[in-house]
Amino acid sequence: MDTGRAWGWGLIALGGTIGLLLLLWLLVTAASGELRAGGFVLGLVLVAVLALPLLGGGYYLLQRSATEAQEAARFEARRRLLESDRLFRQQAAATLRQLAEQAARTAQETAVAERLQALATRIEQAARDEVAWYEASPLADADLPLLRRFDDALQAETDRLAELLARGERDAEEVEALLDRWERTYRQREALLVSGRRAPAVAPEALLRARPPTRGVEALNALALGDAVTVDFEDYLVQGVVSYFAEGRTWRLFILRDGDTERWLWSAPGGLSWAVLEPLASPPTPGTPQLEAEGVSLALVESGSATVDLATVGGTEQGIPVDYWRYTGPDRRLAWVERWPRETRAGVGREIFPDTIAVWPRSAPVSSG
Repeated sequence: MDTGRAWGWGLIALGGTIGLLLLLWLLVTAASGELRAGGFVLGLVLVAVLALPLLGGGYYLLQRSATEAQEAARFEARRRLLESDRLFRQQAAATLRQLAEQAARTAQETAVAERLQALATRIEQAARDEVAWYEASPLADADLPLLRRFDDALQAETDRLAELLARGERDAEEVEALLDRWERTYRQREALLVSGRRAPAVAPEALLRARPPTRGVEALNALALGDAVTVDFEDYLVQGVVSYFAEGRTWRLFILRDGDTERWLWSAPGGLSWAVLEPLASPPTPGTPQLEAEGVSLALVESGSATVDLATVGGTEQGIPVDYWRYTGPDRRLAWVERWPRETRAGVGREIFPDTIAVWPRSAPVSSG
């Protein structure tokens, strides 16, 4: 127990004892019939003068001690955060220099080596005014998991770059695109850490096209592992939640199962659109510009790399590197292809209106639609 709390409890105990003794004196005097009106008022004055200030002072010291403890814990957490950031930048700079040396061995990749060296120097020499940062405290506690996801994303991009440079034959444009993505993610991480500014969670053009939310959006956005949903009059349990993170955007895919039947519920960033997908037993080749599904040709509209946090009934895993491709076609058709470290998965289906899906939280009973 710290000194402030000890003094607080001591003053409360002393004030309580004095107050009880004075009240006891009043009761004994009243029982004997010797208590007059003036004596009763005097007793109350003594309680107010002697006991209440001690009780109030003790309560104040306890509150201040609790506040100081919270501030100390917050300061210590921020100190560890800056130490972690310093270690992250040192390791990232060292890795980028190693990759630069690897790229410099090939005459055609001198520009890549120079860019890697410049990027490593910039990261290593990033200025941190720690005193001003502590005073401003720009990073909210709720943003700490997001910062961790940026670190995972940068590590995954670094691993992809190392694998790409290790190939005997590689596409220079692919290397440049990967470096552009790495720098963009690092700038977003810096903006979050230094100024508390989040990257846009949803593309502005998607917001412009978004329809007003329906009554089902809020329920779907709150969907969690173990909940139940009714899709096309069939009930499913949410047995897996896949959370993707790329360039400041987060979106999710829910794995729905009913016995041996599995379907996917895909959500766009911000929950602006939803789709129910049927997993394909034989996934197509990732990255093709066109995808044939249900006799219709779907066009590639988005691709990239993300880090994934996976939560299932069997456990959780964080920071998994995944490449993804999204295809769209007529009649709201949508296909989702993703390449994990050891397998490729794909699902095909249609976008749906959120109010067509019933959500049954774990605390509520499940009934057939």
